[in-house]
Amino acid sequence: MTVVKICGVRTVEAAVTAAENGADVIGMIFAPSPRLIDISTAQEIAKAVVPAHTKRDAAATTDELNKECNMSAPEYFKACSDKLLSHGRPLLCGVFQNQDLDHILSVVRQVPLDLVQLHGTEPVQMARQIPVPVIKVFHVGADFTVDTAGLFDTGYHSVILLDTKVPAAGAQQGGHGVQFDWTVARSLSDRNVPFLMAGGLSPDNVGEAVKVARPWGVDVSSGVETDRAKDPAKIQAFINNAKAA
Repeated sequence: MTVVKICGVRTVEAAVTAAENGADVIGMIFAPSPRLIDISTAQEIAKAVVPAHTKRDAAATTDELNKECNMSAPEYFKACSDKLLSHGRPLLCGVFQNQDLDHILSVVRQVPLDLVQLHGTEPVQMARQIPVPVIKVFHVGADFTVDTAGLFDTGYHSVILLDTKVPAAGAQQGGHGVQFDWTVARSLSDRNVPFLMAGGLSPDNVGEAVKVARPWGVDVSSGVETDRAKDPAKIQAFINNAKAA
C-alpha cells in the first residue's frame, strides 16, 4: 500500500485529520515558506499525534543500516523504508532547505522530530550529521537523470524524494503544485528502488501517478489545500485515492 506524506501542515487540526485518515508521515516546514511553522505549534502537533508512551527509536535503526556498507541501493533503501514503517504511527518530519546544521539539530530536539527532509542543495553527506533518518530531495528538471550524483549513495539519506524543479521559484523549491514527467520516476521503481514522489499531486491525479510511477510513497502539500489552508476533505480524499491505487 502506498505511503502517504501530508506536508506543509501548520495546525493541530490538519495534523489530526491527516493522522486519523491514515497518513504515514506528517511534514512541517521550518524553511522560509508561506507554510512556515513555529516551534510551539509543532510541539502541539507532536503532542496531538504521537502517544506519550511511544518510543522514538528511528535514529537507532538508521544507524544500524548505515553500517551495512555491502548493501546494494535497492536493498539499502528497501531496508530503510521497511524500518520507518515499523513504528505503527504517523512520523513527524521537519522540512529544511539549505539551513545551518545547528538550526536543524535544535529543531529536531525541541519538537522532537522523527525525520528530517533536506529540500535544498545540501550534500548527501550532511545526513550523517543528523541523528534521525533523512529524506533527501532530488529536483527533477530538464537535465535530470536517475543516475544523478548522490541519488543511489547508501549510508547517508534513508529515503529518496523526487520533486519538480521550478526554475522561476529560485531558492524556494517545493509546494508549487508543478508536475514532472512521471515516467522519470518509473525508472527508479523499475530498478526496485523505493522512493517518495512529489510535485503537482492532488486527490484527482494521485491514483494515476501511483499507477504510472509505482512509487513507495507520495508527498503532497498544495494539492490538499483550499485558499492556502489544509482542506480536511481533500486530505481524506488524497489518502484514500493514493492507498487504493
